[in-house]
Amino acid sequence: MPGTRKFLRFFLDRPVLADLSAVLGMVAYIFSLWTFAHRQISVLDEGLYLFKGWLFASGQYTPFQDYGPWTNQMPLAFLIPGWVEMIFGPGLRTGRMLAVALGAMMILGLWLTTRRMGGRWIATGIVLLTALNPAATRMYAMAASQGLIACLLAWTLWFSLGSDRKAWHLLAGGLLAGTIVMTRINMLPILPLLALYVLWAKGWKSMSWSLAGMFVVFGGVHLFYWPKILELWAKWLPFSFLKPWFPPKSIPTWNPDNPIEFRAASFFLAFRYHFAALAGSLATWIFWPRRADWKSDNFKAAVFLSTLLVALFVLHAWAALGNDYCVFCFPTYTSFYTGLGLVLLSLGLAGNGQKDAVLGWNLRPAGWLVWAGGLAMLGLLAGMAYSAENAAEKLFGELFYKKLLNLPIPILRNTAVWQVIANKFQLEYKTIYDLAHTWFPVLAVLSIALTILIAAGWLHRAWALRQRGLGLMIILLVGSLFSAAPVMAGDYTAYDCSMDVIPSYEAAGKLLGKSIPAGSRVYWAGYSPVTLLYLDNVAIFPPQLHGTYSYKISSDNNALLKHGWWNEALAEQWLGETDFILAEQKNLGKNDWLNKSGRLDHFELVTKSAPRKCSANSVLLEPDDSGTMFLFRRK
Repeated sequence: MPGTRKFLRFFLDRPVLADLSAVLGMVAYIFSLWTFAHRQISVLDEGLYLFKGWLFASGQYTPFQDYGPWTNQMPLAFLIPGWVEMIFGPGLRTGRMLAVALGAMMILGLWLTTRRMGGRWIATGIVLLTALNPAATRMYAMAASQGLIACLLAWTLWFSLGSDRKAWHLLAGGLLAGTIVMTRINMLPILPLLALYVLWAKGWKSMSWSLAGMFVVFGGVHLFYWPKILELWAKWLPFSFLKPWFPPKSIPTWNPDNPIEFRAASFFLAFRYHFAALAGSLATWIFWPRRADWKSDNFKAAVFLSTLLVALFVLHAWAALGNDYCVFCFPTYTSFYTGLGLVLLSLGLAGNGQKDAVLGWNLRPAGWLVWAGGLAMLGLLAGMAYSAENAAEKLFGELFYKKLLNLPIPILRNTAVWQVIANKFQLEYKTIYDLAHTWFPVLAVLSIALTILIAAGWLHRAWALRQRGLGLMIILLVGSLFSAAPVMAGDYTAYDCSMDVIPSYEAAGKLLGKSIPAGSRVYWAGYSPVTLLYLDNVAIFPPQLHGTYSYKISSDNNALLKHGWWNEALAEQWLGETDFILAEQKNLGKNDWLNKSGRLDHFELVTKSAPRKCSANSVLLEPDDSGTMFLFRRK
């Protein structure tokens, strides 16, 4: 199609337009980060990274310290935000601004990497795909480890990918890769796979530089915290030689029963929230370029990225979906490494660098591959629609489903649809309604997708096109461009708040700080411990920071306390020793532990912070006093 090629060539011959578009995209992305940083309620993990990071960085405790806070992640996950707080002061504002800075550095690293290896316009496309994803942006806007890992990973790729990397590039890439693993243990596959890639791409000498960087951070942190750091390895690798570092035997109180439906929904949520990266990777594998169509260095890099992406996807799926601890964490876990998928997509699209090669994809793959890809895409779309049940119900409305079920069937004397189903399968109306709003979106999406695939197949035959898989490319393009829609990544609004939350936390901290003298002992019964950052040198009971996640059933108080866990006996002991109780509304219900057996009789209410008024779709919203902190003082 000469006209299309001429149109594309107009832009390809003007690379400055690509760079200007990319800069505008990055500005828009940073603005979104800033907005979400101010408009999301703090979650438990964020509060733990910030508060424990402050405790560790300021020297009040050390990672893996006996009888200190539970060090459930690698040390740098806490120390990096803690060191930043040492410079700019503790508080949510510091954490969120760090998150914005990391997000800005992340998208810059992705752009530079894909610009160097894929071309300017493809790099601009990657920037726009990143900016169009509100779910991932919201995740990175919090001061948790997602944004930190994504940033480190983006720059690891920039320093490591390509045969033009110098020794100091590879050393820096190794240092960053080691930092990644010393921040999040589940990212471990990056170390051996990156080393093997550098060996394959550059040889033994280059690999030694990369390994040296990895060893400095990985080995150095292990040496500094040896042997207590083995507690983390013992959690994931229950080998007999690690037995001295096994956690104390206990019965967890947080042990939710997650049915298979929850696990399936969480799995497909990852594809909804990271569609461009994951579906783009799938498309790259289907349209894998011929060997001669790869741009220099990109083939080996693409093999490395594919292997690492699959390894991390499987590992994090097992950690979330294969266990009960946090099944719906899988979509947020996926945000650690989606940069791999975006860079892989850019490499596949890059072509071989020749002027007549607009795209590198092999648009004439084997027929069986197109069929397999089409079936896989249909399965993914069906699962994504299944996971979008609530979003679809909001989109269509309750009245839509009622009208749908009450549609008359002329050939059955205008009997309503629901009556026919009820008579045939002996079901109640409510059951039929629930089935309708669960499966109608699936049928609707499959119908649309099949229509696209069939129409594309018809066009392929009618126009005698040489290319195959046109329908798959249309679905990928439409899904990526509409990522911000509510039925895609726009549905991730669980922690949104209609007000600026940072000043509200600061005001609450200032109010509470006036009533709690320095050196006081504080019993914590809240959610995100970010509130504690605003108190002046108070003493806390460290195992409480994780709340119910570290609350165990065991009679061995000392073993639990030494590991950073707690139980009811320790809670009773601390309640008798504390000067103040700082509790959230949701932990003060009539059936909650603090309100039983006269436990609050020896305390008086001193003050409470103002409630946060957040949007109705926030999962943290309580009927009254949302986010309010109640301060009790011993009488």
